[in-house]
Order: sequence, then C-alpha cells, then structure tokens
Amino acid sequence: MNAKITATLHDERGPPPHFAGRNAELSALRRRLDITLNERNSAVNGLLLITGIPGIGKTHLADHFTRQAAEDDNVKVLTLGPVDLTSPEGLLMLMGRAMGAEDKFTRAAGIDDKVSGVRGAVAGLVSGGVTLDAHRPALAFSHMLRATRDLPAWRGKALVVVIDEVQSMDPRSADQLLTLHMGQHECPILTIAAGLEHSQSVLGRHGISRTSHRQLSLLSQDETVEAVYHGLANLGVELTEDTAKTLAEASMRFPQHIHGHIAAACDVHAERGEVNSPRAVAEVLKIGQESRDDYYIGRINAMGRGAAYTLYPLVEHMADSQLEDVTRPKAESIIGKDTVDAAVEHGVLSMGEHGLLSFGIPSFRTYMIRKAAAYRALSNKEDTDNPPTR
Repeated sequence: MNAKITATLHDERGPPPHFAGRNAELSALRRRLDITLNERNSAVNGLLLITGIPGIGKTHLADHFTRQAAEDDNVKVLTLGPVDLTSPEGLLMLMGRAMGAEDKFTRAAGIDDKVSGVRGAVAGLVSGGVTLDAHRPALAFSHMLRATRDLPAWRGKALVVVIDEVQSMDPRSADQLLTLHMGQHECPILTIAAGLEHSQSVLGRHGISRTSHRQLSLLSQDETVEAVYHGLANLGVELTEDTAKTLAEASMRFPQHIHGHIAAACDVHAERGEVNSPRAVAEVLKIGQESRDDYYIGRINAMGRGAAYTLYPLVEHMADSQLEDVTRPKAESIIGKDTVDAAVEHGVLSMGEHGLLSFGIPSFRTYMIRKAAAYRALSNKEDTDNPPTR
C-alpha cells in the first residue's frame, strides 16, 4: 500500500478512492454549470448551497464535481474558505489567477499593488483621494469584478467558485459572497457554498437568502456497498461480496465511516495479506470502531477543553427520556446557551427541522450515551470512596 494513499485515507477530508451516489446532486450541479457556460449572467439564478452533518460528504461532493467539470478546458475552478473572501482585492487576484489572467484582472480592476500592496484604487471610484473600497468593500468588489467582464479570459468560459465551511463566515466575507451571488457583475461565475446544516440560517442573517439548497442525507445501502467494494478494489484490495456487505453495514451508510473502514481494511490487508477471513474482518471492524471513536473525540475536542463534560447532562437527559432530538430552548436550559452554540458551530450537535437539535449520526449519540454513563459511574464511585466529612 502506497504510504501517501494510506495517509490520505486516514485524513477525514481525503478524497474517497471511489465516489458513490449523489447522482441527483451531481445532475443539479451540472445543469447549473451548463447554464453558466451559456448565459454570462447566470449568477442571478442564486447561490448553490450544499449542507449536512459533519462527515456526510459535502466536501467530497464539491471536489468530485469540480474534478469532472475541470476536464472541460472552458471551466476553471477556484476553491476557497471564508477567510479568502475578506479582502476584495485579494479575492479578485485569486479569481484572475484561476482564469489564467491575473495581471489583466488587476489592471482592469485598477488595483495598484505598488502603492498599497493588495489594497488599492478602483477605476472610476476615486473621489477626493479616498477610495470607496476603504468604506464599502462589497461595492468596490462589485465594480472591480464588473470591470473584468469584457476581458478575453471570460469568453466562452466559466469559473466555478467553491466556498467551504460557510457557517464560519463573518460579515466582511459575506459581503463578497453576496456580490458573487447577486450576479450584478455580469461574469460567468457559478458559486457553490458548502457548510453545516445551519449554514442557510447563517447566510440568511448576512442577507443571502436566494439559494438553491441541497441537504445531503445518508447513502443508500447499495451505494454504501459500492463505495466499500470498488473503493478497496481501486486500492488493490479484493473483497468477497459478504465482506463488502459486512463492512457496508458497519459503516451505517455514513461516508465518514465508509472512509474509516476502507482505511482499516487497507491496514489489515497490508499486515495479513488478506482481509476476507472472519478473523481479518473482525480486526477491520475493531479498527473501524476505534476510528469512529477518535473521530467523535476530535469533534468534541474542537469545542474546547472539557467540552465532553459540559455535554453529558444533555446526553443523560436525552437517554433517560429516550429522545433522539431536543428543542434548542430545552438544551440551553440544561447545558447553557454558550455550550449549545459551540456544539452547533463545531458540528457536535446538528440542527434539524423546526430547530430540533440532535447528534446527527446515530452512532455518535450511542457513543455519547456510553461515555456519559461511564463518567457518571466513575463520579458515583469517587463519591462513595470519598464520603463527605461532617
């Protein structure tokens, strides 16, 4: 097994060795790209928004689509994070670079890098020596981008701009996204945003409400088997049909778990030379379970030190009441608003319909219940071993 491939498989954002499913979403993206190639001002059709719980495959979907799209010489791709949108001039330079015409873009937009680095004047917007971009960055970016619309770099071409983690967007970044989204620049740009389930409400608070929203769900069982079987085949590991189904079932149709089982099967195959015997399958499942636990721990730790302990009262309430979800006010009354906000921001709690909060992935909920029970048992034991003194 190639060491680079193995490292990629253990990275939660590494591309899957075989992309399965998402046919409806891919078709919708392709239709919008076709419109963008044929209509210069297609951005007026709105922003394409892909949302879902962590690990559901949002980044993989965007990556798979853009890889396919980039096979067309007339399609260019630019992948960004929210921080890349904070500087209008910097964003325009990145777009020009993606189109193979950075110098032409900066000249057309009037960006004077000799005077002020990436910040500079915008043609036609200088008044009394003060550039409007210092006070109205969104307006400046709109004018700068529009100034490039007649450049040869745009003729017959389209730019796909992918922005990941949009739930983390700040007002300044949102200004630039709104400009791309409204389409007043009249350039052939298709903007795709990806983020957690509450991203639509985050964008709405920034005034970005006209979206085509696709919320990703779990894969079908057949798609999961396909992803496991062909993913490992692409890595030189042959599975029997029974082993593929066993690993698919253990993955619970969740792309991140599929990723983990493929990585585990590669490790076991490298050590044993096979992966289909009962003992090898058991080892793969054990490693897969450990991988899931590590993934959940990483998600919780992202909230900050000791975050798990602050969540346990809510977990115990849900377990005792046999609830799979809970209202936000109820959650805040149990663990506090700040903890709820942090859990939603880092994808530990997912916001579903009607504002209900859940752990999103059934196995995540099971994991948290198990950990909360173990913590409670330990706390009770410590209280028994160290009774209060009078």
